[in-house]
Amino acid sequence: MVKGAAWSLPVIAAAISTPLAAASTAACSASLTTSTATYARLSTTASVFTWTDVFGDGKDLTLTLAAVHNGVSNMTINSTNNLTLDSSLRGGETEPSVWLALDTADLRNIGGGERVTFSFALDGAPVTVNDLTYKIKDVDGMLAQDGRGGAERVSVSSGTGAYNSAWIQGAGTGVDPWRLNTSVPTVEVANGSSDGNVSVTATAISAFDLTFIANNSGRAIGERPPQNIWIGPLVFTAVNPACI
Repeated sequence: MVKGAAWSLPVIAAAISTPLAAASTAACSASLTTSTATYARLSTTASVFTWTDVFGDGKDLTLTLAAVHNGVSNMTINSTNNLTLDSSLRGGETEPSVWLALDTADLRNIGGGERVTFSFALDGAPVTVNDLTYKIKDVDGMLAQDGRGGAERVSVSSGTGAYNSAWIQGAGTGVDPWRLNTSVPTVEVANGSSDGNVSVTATAISAFDLTFIANNSGRAIGERPPQNIWIGPLVFTAVNPACI
């Protein structure tokens, strides 16, 4: 009887080790970046990044972008450039980034713009990703008459930002957006410079909003400047829900 029990131990061990081995395989997580995804601009206000079969189970992971006008009517969404993927020199680098583009309708001391919702999904169902990082590039613009800093102002619904405080200020919230501070050397950041960038990090997130508005009240009468920022690349860790 004792000998029989001893022989049964390896069988029990093998049975309980199977799910542990499955959970540790590479198919349970994937380190992804928008630089390697397929991108489709569906319209002025809609686009999608797609990673095909990321876990080897036939399911695609997507990041959809949906933009709507935000705030008042002094700014409009540029129909040609908004949500295009741009790899030209922006924010000191040539990484592919999503272009958010606004046109100035008038110079009132207010801020209109757009709100873009970023949503992650696996096989069409919302999915949470970890360790999300991305850059908001080229935040600049003429100092506005409200005395709070530059024209371009950016906030996010989730995440924290790091930046060069000699150029950028704010907390990335609606009441205290990221923007040029009032003592910058110049109100236009060069394309080859990272001084107008904000590096954003967020954890355990399935969707977030990014709001981009502009206050061009500091411009000369008759000026109607475009206002542009670039977002990306977005880098994150995707976790297969089947392994949780």
